[in-house]
Formats: sequence, C-alpha cells, structure tokens
Amino acid sequence: MQYIKNSVFLYLTPRQRSQLVSFLRSFAKKHPKLSKDELLDKFIEEENYYNDVGNVHFEFALENFSNDEFLEDIKKFFEYIFWENKQKEAQKPLIEKQKALQKEARKRANDFKMSKLKPTKKQLWYYEKVARAHNVAQKPLEGATRLDLRNWIMEIIEPKGKGEEDFAE
Repeated sequence: MQYIKNSVFLYLTPRQRSQLVSFLRSFAKKHPKLSKDELLDKFIEEENYYNDVGNVHFEFALENFSNDEFLEDIKKFFEYIFWENKQKEAQKPLIEKQKALQKEARKRANDFKMSKLKPTKKQLWYYEKVARAHNVAQKPLEGATRLDLRNWIMEIIEPKGKGEEDFAE
C-alpha cells in the first residue's frame, strides 16, 4: 500500500500525476461517506459536467475514461486513501497523548527557567498591586524568582478552596 504512488498512473506525465493525485485526495476528503466505486462515478460525472460547461479540470482524464487501467488506478488510489485515513484514526489517541506529554514537558522546562531568573519590575509592580487590591500581606521579595511571583499572584487571584465553598452554600 505504501508504494501505491509509484504503481498507479505511470502512463501520465509527472505533472499530470501530481495534479490528479492531489485532486483525488481532496475529492475523497470532500466526500468521506462514499465508497471507492461511488467516488469514481462522482468524479467521472463531475469531469463530464465541467467538460460540458467548457471548464475542464483534467483533459487527459477525459481521454482516459474509456481506459480500464486508468479507472482501476483511480479505484486503487481511493482504496489507498481510505487505508491511510484508517491508519491516522488508529494513531490519533497516541498522537494526542504525545502532544499532552510534550505540553507538560514544555511547562516544566518553562517553570525551571523561571525558577532561575529574577523577577521583572513589571512583575513586582503587578504583585504589589494585586496584593493591595485583595488586602493580602505581601511575602518578602528578597531572593524571590519569577516562578515564585507567578505562583503568589495566582494564589491571590485564584485562591484554592474558597471558590468551592461558595458553590456549596
């Protein structure tokens, strides 16, 4: 299945093959509920319609619709697209899990970096402003890092437990 591109449409020029393969991919994506035979019929129907209108997409396809090899190659390619989509669906949970792990790793790396840096003036100013606005005693700022200030600010803005008690009443 993986070498389908090298075994179909060998009688077309590379440019024609590329255009047709690209179009067939998008065509199959546009009509996901159809079978390969229904897709082939719809493709032929649309190309004949565009020929009648005078806006032909693929002149070489119109010439090859009577060629059984061409029609079989289209069916093979649609079958390959279905197989490819099934593989992507099967791998989707694994990919989502990897994305979540990567996101967590980036967060840990960012936290580590912030734990080594001094807080910015803007961050210090914001912490003081938030602490005053919420009537919270400020913690000593000597030796504090950007990570510490971020965590302190988040504790003031979103205190743990208090929001849950309000909903219980």
